[in-house]
Amino acid sequence: MDQKSNEMEMEMAMVHLAKPEINEQIEEYKVYTRRYIMASFFAFSTICSSMMFSTCNPIASVLAAVYDIPTFVVSLAANGFLLMHPLLTFVQTFIVNQTDISVSLKIGCALTLLGALIRTATIITERFYTVILGSLIAGMGRPFIINIQANVAKEWFRPEDKTTVMIAFSFIITCSSVFGVIVPGQIFKGYQYETDPDNGKWLTGELMVIELEIFSAILIPAILFFRPSPPTPPGPINKYRDEFTYMQSLKITAKNKNFLLLFVCYSLLMGGFHALAVVISYLFNPFGFTPSQTSFIQSSPIVCGFVSSVMYSILIRKYHLNHKKIVLFNLIPVLASLGLSYFALMTESLPLVLICYSVLGFFVIPCIPLQLELACKVLHPINQTIAVGFLLAGVHIWSFVFGEILSVITHDQNKTQAFYGCLLLFLSFLAAAICFSRVKLPKEEEEEEATQVNQSTQDGI
Repeated sequence: MDQKSNEMEMEMAMVHLAKPEINEQIEEYKVYTRRYIMASFFAFSTICSSMMFSTCNPIASVLAAVYDIPTFVVSLAANGFLLMHPLLTFVQTFIVNQTDISVSLKIGCALTLLGALIRTATIITERFYTVILGSLIAGMGRPFIINIQANVAKEWFRPEDKTTVMIAFSFIITCSSVFGVIVPGQIFKGYQYETDPDNGKWLTGELMVIELEIFSAILIPAILFFRPSPPTPPGPINKYRDEFTYMQSLKITAKNKNFLLLFVCYSLLMGGFHALAVVISYLFNPFGFTPSQTSFIQSSPIVCGFVSSVMYSILIRKYHLNHKKIVLFNLIPVLASLGLSYFALMTESLPLVLICYSVLGFFVIPCIPLQLELACKVLHPINQTIAVGFLLAGVHIWSFVFGEILSVITHDQNKTQAFYGCLLLFLSFLAAAICFSRVKLPKEEEEEEATQVNQSTQDGI
């Protein structure tokens, strides 16, 4: 009895000793008011990067005529920008693992500014290659900015706010290119190459200077004032990720089947969405749509995506909806709108085309953050920068490859080529849906294994 009582006293003493540590750990969790400032720096840096990508997209056919170059060369400004992301992703993830997210963001902002500065040289050279070169330099900075979105959400915001913040960040990353569409649309509004061929190069130079001024006003403060991770986290942190070296993390990632399926799905889905933005003017020109109408239609998915992102963030937070089921449900109207888009173009009806692309944006944009979160879950406890960085790298690779394929197919800008372009876009999204349906989350795998064990036990009996 004495021995048992002694053991009980020792256990009670251990509990009392542990309690202060637990309370002390809970007290360490803290959120800072400046988290909104840090999130704003990230968001506005992302907007500048996306504007660099989309500058030439709505005026691609005009630029091809002004500089007397093929349309696929004009597309290199956007596609080359996207290609830089996968090439620099390994460097970016290594730097974040060795330093912190503030170093990554500042490098990305500096490269974006340098690229914007190089593009302004087109005023002097009157050659389009300076625009392409500047886009490549700015593209090198993109992974240093957008790959840290999950880290900013987790390190600065409460765990219960993470999904909402991720939805907001993903919406900004995807839809901020609308600003890059609006500005050139306004600069070239009413311009006709046939009546004023010499003024096109001057307008292009003016566009590049205006965007440099915008970027300087936003990115220089971000470089100066963006802070590293807060002194104390807002919630439990992943203590296991530091046990893996960078090479071990890469090996684990490469062997994770569910992550690889998500990688393919996300690449096909969002890569196709970006490629559509690159060639949209080539698809619309055969049906008589003007550059201003094209810009208007291209902005409709952004507006509808904003509405759906707000709606889904509220529903997920309130009802704890299953992320995978939401994505699967959303892919149905996405495929339907893409399948009908060519027939809407054939009618040459602005409202019908607008409806198709509005539905596309409404349902596809909320899928972006949900898939990123699912990737972080299936790859846990590996650093989230690797999960997000690799998925975005896949998007940019497919965007470049698919964008160039679509540019070549639709270079003559006739209705037959527009049909094949729309068909390829539909097939890319369909393949993405098939891959995503085969993804199994950790809980689903555990349930399947338990079912198999029960089945084998029953067979044995």
